[in-house]
Amino acid sequence: MQEIAIRVRLREPDRLGLAEYERIVGAVASVAAVVAWLPTPDARLVLRGRGAEPVRLETMSYGSVFEMLVVMDQRSPAVEQAASAVAALVETVRQDHVEDPAAGTAAALDRLDQAAPRGRSQPERALRTFLEGARADALARRSTTRLRAAQALVRLAGAGAELVVERVEDALATEVEGQTVEARTETGASVVVAPDDTADPEPSNGAEQFGTTDPDEQDSTKKDSTKKDSKKKKKDSTKKKDSKKKKKKDSTKKKDSKKKKKKDSTKKKDSTKQ
Repeated sequence: MQEIAIRVRLREPDRLGLAEYERIVGAVASVAAVVAWLPTPDARLVLRGRGAEPVRLETMSYGSVFEMLVVMDQRSPAVEQAASAVAALVETVRQDHVEDPAAGTAAALDRLDQAAPRGRSQPERALRTFLEGARADALARRSTTRLRAAQALVRLAGAGAELVVERVEDALATEVEGQTVEARTETGASVVVAPDDTADPEPSNGAEQFGTTDPDEQDSTKKDSTKKDSKKKKKDSTKKKDSKKKKKKDSTKKKDSKKKKKKDSTKKKDSTKQ
């Protein structure tokens, strides 16, 4: 499994002095420690010393760009998700000048809290709780590890840092090659609403033909069919009666015809006798 790394990129118009360099390196190391801690927020947050030291740390500069790579001794997907959440948060606020000395640390943390990812995963919920707690510490003027870690996050966001999450194949190789992790998170500035895949699809024409119609429609169809059958039977019965009447009428006509013939025959006989 590949180690998780965070690549931090800063664009500085002027060459960094030693004090500013140390300040940025310390801030990146603190943020990396927070990322490793977010999946287990019940544990003690440690920024320096055993358990918080990265596997590898590299710094480089080219032109006006200062870049720093921190390879953590972490491989779990939860830590990767925490790193992606922190990177998305910094990306959301890095152009907003959150580090305002006039507004104070509490106001900057409030801005970060508003822009924090709104997902329901453990690392994202822990990040929001972490920022809320740090803001409470700032308002109460308590110097805590949580507040110092949150201030490091504010410092990177205020400096316009760009955070990229990567997976490193071999952290001890001469040249480290990282593969960028593509992750989409929901932030307070832009919330992505996923389509509802649980909705029942509309029945196809084939399904409707095989008895998936509404029961009321089925009852209505049955009633119509029954009415048609009843009308048909009644019509057939009427036809039979008419046929019987016609036969009876024809029979009566035949009898009348015989009587007439017999009467004519009798008349003829009487005429002969005379």
